[in-house]
Amino acid sequence: MAGELKIERAAGGLVVRTVKNQREALLIDDAYGHVALPKGHVEPGESWEEAAIREIEEETGIEARILAPLGRVEYPIVRDGEAVRKQVRMFLLEAVDNAQEPRPQLEELDRAYYRLWDEAVALHDERGYANWRWLFAKAQVLLQWHTQQWETRWRQLPANDSLQIDRMWPDVAPWTKRLFEALDMELSATFPEMSRPWETASPENGFRERPLPASPDEAAQAVQGAIEHTLLKPEASVLDILRICQEARNHHFAAVCVNPRHTAEVHRALAGSGVGTCVVVGFPLGAVTAKMLGEETRQVMELGADEIDCVIPVGAMREDDVWTVYEHVAAVCRAAHADAAHPKVVKAILENHFLTYEQVAKASWVALAAGADFVKTSTGFAPSGARVADVALMAQAAASTGRVKAAGGIRTREDAVNFLRYGAARLGTSSGALLVGKDAFD
Repeated sequence: MAGELKIERAAGGLVVRTVKNQREALLIDDAYGHVALPKGHVEPGESWEEAAIREIEEETGIEARILAPLGRVEYPIVRDGEAVRKQVRMFLLEAVDNAQEPRPQLEELDRAYYRLWDEAVALHDERGYANWRWLFAKAQVLLQWHTQQWETRWRQLPANDSLQIDRMWPDVAPWTKRLFEALDMELSATFPEMSRPWETASPENGFRERPLPASPDEAAQAVQGAIEHTLLKPEASVLDILRICQEARNHHFAAVCVNPRHTAEVHRALAGSGVGTCVVVGFPLGAVTAKMLGEETRQVMELGADEIDCVIPVGAMREDDVWTVYEHVAAVCRAAHADAAHPKVVKAILENHFLTYEQVAKASWVALAAGADFVKTSTGFAPSGARVADVALMAQAAASTGRVKAAGGIRTREDAVNFLRYGAARLGTSSGALLVGKDAFD
């Protein structure tokens, strides 16, 4: 995104406090007559988070702790006659001491002050900067996530806890709709040139819960057709690969998923079976360049790949760099979809373990807008894999524009069925043969 331009980075955020059971927000009047939020330069050696906390305290005297990232804006400026790209990240924070009043740094701004939430929103809408208008709506959604403790109460639920998952979803579902509304506002302001496939598929209709199968046979059949039999271990031998190909043929799985080195072998072993050859690229770190991703995609296609699972640049998404994520996924899609008559399926692996829940939703939309056919939860190499909560959110993001692949840690019948119930169309697992074995659904 930045090319050869000089980069300036800044960080800050929206600080909230509660006084007499009423929420207040910290605002500043800057030197240009705007109502804004405190922010400033990222110093060498600082993280985004450290810079945000320091700048807020330096500008306003308020000590705060971070609750969540809010988002990022980039725009061009001219500094001393030189073109510069400004990158600004904002965070949602809470005041450490609700009784502490602001002490503005007067050489930097006119004043700093708390206002009741609704008043702060009105002031910011009236006198704030247009590219940050989405920020309060996003913050309100994330504050509910935080106060309801849904990170632990919902997102961390194990996939086999059907009872609690089904109890929680009706409470969480309306919140996800508000999240997508806030994300639409954000991306319209920060990335207006990106296509918006979700505008033709409203998010509230994207999640379609699948009822639990009435019998073990029906459950086995539903799981079987969704499985991508997977072997991505670095020590895997050719004989190991041929074994899983035979298992996939025997059980009529959707695909076999392997590393690029085994593409041709798998393509030959699966010929005429109806089982697809799925190959990972940029795997497992997502740390290659977009150009390298495109070239790797073309090479595995030449070797017989039918489906491409690409890892997004996870570090970029963690710092809300949606432009780089889009560029990388788009590079894969351009190569995979070059032959319009015979396009290959592209799945974007988000590696959700490293992302906030909101970032999972945003990454899903960005990947689908870049052309991905699926969004996928995990590589299987992170500390955690697929979660039902993430799959439900991704299914809403995909709506009618794409599909979801759950992968990582799917080892039991309950796991598999619940992922399908909550929106997954594919299941990436190394335990496919066990999941459909004769004792799997006893």
